[in-house]
Amino acid sequence: MIPNDLAALHAFFMVFIRCGAALMSSPFFGAQNMPVQVRIFSGLAIAGAISLVVKPTIGAVPADMGGLLTAAFMEAMAGVLIGTLLGFTLQMVQVAGTFLDMQIGLSISQTLNPVTGVQVTIIGQFKYMLSLIVFLSMDGHHYVVQALVKSYEATGTFGAGSMDAIYAGVLALLAQGMMVAMQIAAPVMGVSMIVDAALGVINKAVPQLQPIQVGMPAKLGLGLAAVGLTLPALVAAVHSGTERAAFMIGGVFGIR
Repeated sequence: MIPNDLAALHAFFMVFIRCGAALMSSPFFGAQNMPVQVRIFSGLAIAGAISLVVKPTIGAVPADMGGLLTAAFMEAMAGVLIGTLLGFTLQMVQVAGTFLDMQIGLSISQTLNPVTGVQVTIIGQFKYMLSLIVFLSMDGHHYVVQALVKSYEATGTFGAGSMDAIYAGVLALLAQGMMVAMQIAAPVMGVSMIVDAALGVINKAVPQLQPIQVGMPAKLGLGLAAVGLTLPALVAAVHSGTERAAFMIGGVFGIR
């Protein structure tokens, strides 16, 4: 095999590892019920499309097996980071739904999230699936491919020197994600507080009335109404959060 072919094969192998890791950890592609064949062939297709473009940034072929394994590990870590950051907003939306379930009395009800494979509350599941639909409708899966290509623009390799940028980016994205979660949950939490205050006044005025008998249906009905009225805020949150995550990925990989 001539050197150019060896370099091209090495570039394809490294890009495929990063693509595969990104797809396995990203929204939609990383779903538990996503067939493995779809992930593999999607990774092969993306790697085949961009490997020759990013080949100059990959670096030389390692001289030994240790160097090859180290490079492959770094590529896998870079891919996992890309997919995790892009899916972080959707996880925060699910956290917001869990807050809502705690406020309106649905936290005891659990259902299986087929995407993540974990037990979540009903509103948390609803908001996560809705945010996933919004993610796909805004071509969020294209963000995964764009992030993969842009991750090679500044640095083809990914190593320990990136830890400071990773820490800063993840911390900033965590702060923003928690703020988004609180903003989504705030209207329902406000309605719940008003209902609790009204029930406290009723209990003082009519001690014979059991507040829990009146309060639970009221909190549930008004809480679900508030969830419906705040759905446009969820769409805006997914849009801004995904774009912010893509910007953070550029910062982690040294792209300004």
